[in-house]
Amino acid sequence: MLSYFRINDPYRLVIIFFLLLALRLPVILSDSGLTAPELSHMLVGEKLNNGASLYEGLWDNIAPLSALVYAIIDFLFGRSQQAYQYISLFLVAFQCLIFNKMLLDSKAYNENNYVPGLVYGLLMSFFFDFFTLTPVLMGLTFLLLALDNLFDHIEYRAKEDEKILNIGIYLGLASLFYLPYIIFGIAVILCFMLFTGTVARRYLLMIFGLMLPLLLTSGYFLLQHRLTVFIYNYLNPIWQFQTDNYVSLLEILIIFSVPLAFFLFSLFRISQRARFNNYQGRLAQVMFLWLIFSVLFTLISGELAPNIMMIFVPFLSFFIVHAFLLFYRRWVAEIVFTLFVVATVFFSLGAYFDFFFTSKYMLNDKYMVDYTAGKKWEGKRILVLDKNIASYRNAIPATPFLNWELVEGLFRNPEYYDNLTIIQQGFSEDIPEVIIDKHAVMPAVFDKLPEMKMRYRKEGEVYYLKS
Repeated sequence: MLSYFRINDPYRLVIIFFLLLALRLPVILSDSGLTAPELSHMLVGEKLNNGASLYEGLWDNIAPLSALVYAIIDFLFGRSQQAYQYISLFLVAFQCLIFNKMLLDSKAYNENNYVPGLVYGLLMSFFFDFFTLTPVLMGLTFLLLALDNLFDHIEYRAKEDEKILNIGIYLGLASLFYLPYIIFGIAVILCFMLFTGTVARRYLLMIFGLMLPLLLTSGYFLLQHRLTVFIYNYLNPIWQFQTDNYVSLLEILIIFSVPLAFFLFSLFRISQRARFNNYQGRLAQVMFLWLIFSVLFTLISGELAPNIMMIFVPFLSFFIVHAFLLFYRRWVAEIVFTLFVVATVFFSLGAYFDFFFTSKYMLNDKYMVDYTAGKKWEGKRILVLDKNIASYRNAIPATPFLNWELVEGLFRNPEYYDNLTIIQQGFSEDIPEVIIDKHAVMPAVFDKLPEMKMRYRKEGEVYYLKS
């Protein structure tokens, strides 16, 4: 199979697309393994599509462009996991095109072929958690476009100011899909300093491009009189350093042990065989800088989940491709590549369909949403005061208070007038039929709002609206 892609023929990208489809189709057709982040994104799209205003009528730390995409998907398809997965498939195929074109144009390897796009596509299909449409995936598209322009800048020393501006704009757009991507602005500045002779004016041009999408977005929320809630919901959480650990670091290392092993193998092959020219050496150094900032990206992302790890895919693909192309005996390369493909199938489909050991690291109640969760509240408008939002699986979210981490301070401190006013307004505009109070915060709220208390009856940790 590898030899087939070692030909400089654009039609090979079509074959990569169908290979991605074949790897993902069993998961897409099963339509049963919903994750907690997927459910959260669906709820955001549903609330916005029902007329809620972002960050005011909906409290969540999702980035504005991601929220817009989910609202459009909900308008077109409703709560459709398959819609997320098909859109993700086409987006990954587009990223394969960008990645392969970037490395072809930059002459990163000694031969021109479509192996980079193939390896990138396989790594983006390595685990079923990569198969859905996440803010990380959407933002990664613009990060790759920024990297493409950066490679051009390193090669030609940026005789075109337009490419410098584009780098900043792409990074700014990526951060509007997922805020932690903004850290790669520092990575670009370091690349300018270490690998180019960029003049000061062009540093300022890149920073202007980076800030322009953020300033325009801030201006929009300012005109809508929602700038304060925009800052609180979108910008403020990145400084809180709170992490949702859906899986442990050890589990992440086990899940992605094969790509890590192939990367270490590629370093060994490169050290033994590779003969980089000066430009290729600079590109390798840029990718190692990418690794450093990818680690920082995961630290500030606010969650530890397998889909966050796709930020490492461009870095891993860059070096793993080198390893495959350095085999003198092509039959050996074919064997090693076949092992890589087989591992991809087992680690992605095996975990999802529970026939491989990695399933025990992912098929857990904290990350996977039970299909029957909240069945007894099906069709009812509910409020879940907890990080575990599985009860929304068959219900409708009520009130603006979707993200518990953002609203916990409100419900735990109802003695403050502003907090109480926000809660009362949220309930009056969209009163829930069911309140699931996992942390026993409602008694203190009801003490301050006795009229609201009269409308509910309590059964354990659940409050029901009286008929």
